[in-house]
Amino acid sequence: MLALWTSLLQTFIQITAWLFVPGSDLSPSLCLRTSLTIEGLVTCLDRFTVPHDYYDDATYTVAQPTIDQRNDWNTVIRSLLSVDGNCSSTPVPNSLQGLYIVESFLDVCVLYETSTKCGTFMKGWGFLIVPGLRSSVSRNVHISAPHPGYDLGSVEQAAALFKSTGSKSLLVAGRVRTAFLDPSGCIAAVSASQDYYKTDPAHNNQEPFFDASLTVHNWQRQYDCPSSSCGFLQIHGKGASTCPLDDIFLSSGLGNSSASKSWYTDDTDRPVKRLQHNLRLSFPSWRVSLPSDSPCVLTATKNVVGRYLNGIDPSRVCSMSASSKMATGQFLHAEQSSLARSQEHYAAWSQAILKTFAVTCAEGMSVNHATGMCHFDEPLGRRSEDMTLEMMSLGSRVEFQAPGRWYLFLSFLNII
Repeated sequence: MLALWTSLLQTFIQITAWLFVPGSDLSPSLCLRTSLTIEGLVTCLDRFTVPHDYYDDATYTVAQPTIDQRNDWNTVIRSLLSVDGNCSSTPVPNSLQGLYIVESFLDVCVLYETSTKCGTFMKGWGFLIVPGLRSSVSRNVHISAPHPGYDLGSVEQAAALFKSTGSKSLLVAGRVRTAFLDPSGCIAAVSASQDYYKTDPAHNNQEPFFDASLTVHNWQRQYDCPSSSCGFLQIHGKGASTCPLDDIFLSSGLGNSSASKSWYTDDTDRPVKRLQHNLRLSFPSWRVSLPSDSPCVLTATKNVVGRYLNGIDPSRVCSMSASSKMATGQFLHAEQSSLARSQEHYAAWSQAILKTFAVTCAEGMSVNHATGMCHFDEPLGRRSEDMTLEMMSLGSRVEFQAPGRWYLFLSFLNII
């Protein structure tokens, strides 16, 4: 019920701001000024996702980054991942000026596109959200949603899991996978039932989502990525007629071959095995499967990000699959029924992730076993003063952001 009222209030705020606040329009920037939660923010930004059958050859070429923009896209992402206390310390390179901006929202930093045309992102490269403070990171898990507008609910679910597990980053693509219906020049379909389009970031290494994923991984690699506490989780959704016996189908980019099945069933501890075990605990009546115990074809063997994370060189991800001998286990691919993606199951999903990955707390912090998150060891009173200063540095708009003003206004009206 609280979530419903929060959603309704956010919608009211955004519509009212658009109608009555001078200079306001339906823009991505308005999302940051009026959203109340991370889930609300990504829902708002997702409204600008480049829609189905939007591009032709000419418009797609214009929307793609130049060489300089692609390099700067990677640079600003790398810089944002290193933020600890000040979102504005991340400079936006010249080639991205007027297209992208970094701003604070609540206790996170957001890299997002500001340029739109008729309610649609002009570029559609996606957005990245990271905690504004190192102390807000509890585990080195990187969550992404490559198919907004197609795998419905996956963007909101990814955002909720990012927040509730204290994960390091959230990456969301900015184009529907069918925004350009030309076939991907990277991964070719082998049957009439397969469709891999140029704007499908899971199957085209020319999409900016792929560049961003590589940059996130390379940043994490500086600090190591042990399988006990680090992983890269892609959130997907499947239709009711696809793999209908599986409520959640997990994979690490390996298929159904004998060698791959052995990889999933051997004695080696791997993140995907732990996640399956913990999801089964969270959803005891559901079927949560791996390629070793389900014939489901959604094994992500052609996922270009998965191939890269499994050790394939970026220059060869279009032509070479990962093998069981080289797979790192860092890649986790989750295909889900619509029920599994629904808001009522966020908490159970979160508990599974908390149990799957060990914490990586900042100095002076330890794990709170009741929540599975990092917390400070020193007395709350003293720490709260430090946190106040940190949040002021971060640029938190607790006192001055639009939602705060609206809460105050509505409270005077006895509405809340």
